[in-house]
Amino acid sequence: MSGAFGSTRLSALPGDLGLQIQRDGSFSDLALLSQATSDQLVYARDAKALKRAHGLAQLSVIAAPAIAAEIGSAGLALADDPEEAFYRVHEYLARSSDFYWAEFATEIHPSAQIDPHASVAPKNVRIDAGVVIEPHVTVLERVSIGEGAIIRAGAVLGAEGFEFKARALRQHRSGSQGIADYTGVRPIVHAGSVVIGRRVEIQSNAVIDRALFRRPTRIGDDTKIDNVVHIAHSAEIGQRCLIVAGAIIAGSVSIGDDVWIGPGATIVLGTTVVRDVESDTRVSADLRIFRV
Repeated sequence: MSGAFGSTRLSALPGDLGLQIQRDGSFSDLALLSQATSDQLVYARDAKALKRAHGLAQLSVIAAPAIAAEIGSAGLALADDPEEAFYRVHEYLARSSDFYWAEFATEIHPSAQIDPHASVAPKNVRIDAGVVIEPHVTVLERVSIGEGAIIRAGAVLGAEGFEFKARALRQHRSGSQGIADYTGVRPIVHAGSVVIGRRVEIQSNAVIDRALFRRPTRIGDDTKIDNVVHIAHSAEIGQRCLIVAGAIIAGSVSIGDDVWIGPGATIVLGTTVVRDVESDTRVSADLRIFRV
């Protein structure tokens, strides 16, 4: 949806990000190692993490010095804390470049019906023909809504997702209870977008978070989402899906076409779902992946 989807190189990153470039490499997105495909920047803290990679040679990697020899021919930058360095790169690209996004004035088709009590961001939103937006809907930046979609009252599109990092989360003792000290915990900026397909219906008080990286949070054509559904960052939902009230779709979940998600179901981070999920079912990527 934006016009800024080029690539960059490790060598193009500023020196103050704390990387030691060992072998230059290009990348057009960032990803977690277990979700990476190709032409992406990832991080790896140890050799065990590398086992989660698919096609490591096609990636650029920020790695701990101890595993540098195991990276092979991939682009390589070293850092004592690869995760921290990875998110420094992400923050730099999100805040100081157009790597993730090129801004534009919001575009609304003349035939769209937007209630005067709805809120639509003045930039970085695209609303196509025949869209209906009811009262008290909030459409934040980096959202595209396809032709004929209906957004019911109170829904929120493009919310900042839930991603926090801490370099040192300490536990203090107070009597017999441990009290967490969250000093140093910081939110990670969500630099991606939300893409709503054609003829999608999103009912009241549903919340759809925008993506963390370039891969958008995507809702396929003709999918219907019931009241009070939460769809987290970078989830991808196929066409003609029915997601019933109260379902929780965690980050980076992938749901195929024509799937029914029952009321109260929870789909855990990173799960792939290609069959119906019964009511009040919890589906976890490490326990159960539905396949036809």
